[in-house]
Amino acid sequence: MRNAIVFITIVLLVLGISSNMVLAKEDIYRWVDKDGVVHFGTRADAAADAELVKILKPPQHSTPEAEQPSDPAGASPSYAQQLRDERTEKRKETAERRAELDKECAWHRQVLADLEPRPRVIVEQEDGSVVRMDDNERLERIKNSKDFIAKNCD
Repeated sequence: MRNAIVFITIVLLVLGISSNMVLAKEDIYRWVDKDGVVHFGTRADAAADAELVKILKPPQHSTPEAEQPSDPAGASPSYAQQLRDERTEKRKETAERRAELDKECAWHRQVLADLEPRPRVIVEQEDGSVVRMDDNERLERIKNSKDFIAKNCD
């Protein structure tokens, strides 16, 4: 008896699923009755102007490999890919500018470390001669480095 109930339940489930699949493939109609109520059904109401409703299929999920063009040499990238490429390029340029700015900040900090504590600074000229840096020039370089650091460095 118990086996018969399980068998009947399975048969009913299979029939229910298959009938739902058949219904899903039928056309769906929409109409408005004389009271202004909107109805949906698998057959059009004979007394009303029914319109066929288009049912959209769910989007198919694809992998990133499927989004790439099959012929990369001949096909141009999609608009979304172009935007991603532009953002990547901007990030790269920003990182390069930041690295260059960090180098300049380090150089100005080194100038301050060399010039601030010492009132007498000896520098080598291009011709190889050694001279003492003028105090006004030393103070001007210190001021310029402090200004640069305050404006551009963290």
